[in-house]
Amino acid sequence: MTVDEVVLLAAWQLLACVGLLLACIDIAVRRLPTPIVLATGGGLVAVVCVAAIVSRQPWVLANSLAAGGALAVVYLVLALLGGGLGMGDVRLAGLLGLVLGTGGWTVVLFGAVLPYLLALPSALARTWRGRGAEAQHLPFGPYLVAGALLAICVVNT
Repeated sequence: MTVDEVVLLAAWQLLACVGLLLACIDIAVRRLPTPIVLATGGGLVAVVCVAAIVSRQPWVLANSLAAGGALAVVYLVLALLGGGLGMGDVRLAGLLGLVLGTGGWTVVLFGAVLPYLLALPSALARTWRGRGAEAQHLPFGPYLVAGALLAICVVNT
C-alpha cells in the first residue's frame, strides 16, 4: 500500500466515524448539525490535499472538490424542488462527494444513486403505514452515509 493510499484510507475512516455519528444524530433529532459537517469537510479537504501532494497527482484534489461541488448542487436543486431533503442533507452530500471523488466518477455516481435504493424500502413502508408528518419524513443522512461507504466497496472490489 502506498503512502497516498494510506492517507486516502484515513479520509474514508474519518468519513465512516463521523458518518456514523451524523447518522445517529439524524435518526434521533432529524437534523444534521452544520458545525460537525463543516469541521469534517475542512478535515477531509486537508487530508485529500495531503494525498494529492504525496502522490504528486493534483487531479485527486481537483476531482474531489468537483465531485463535492457537483453533489452539493444536485442535492440543493432537489431540496429546492421540495423532494423532502433538508439543507443538512445538501451539506452532507457535498461532504460525501469530497471523499467519493477520490475514487473516481464511477464511485461518485454509485454514491449518488445508492442512498435512494437503500431508502426505498423504508420510504415505501412509511407511505403504506400512514399519512401523518411523522410517517412522511425520512431521515436521509444514514442512507447518504451508507450509500457512500457501499459505493467505494462495490466499485473497488
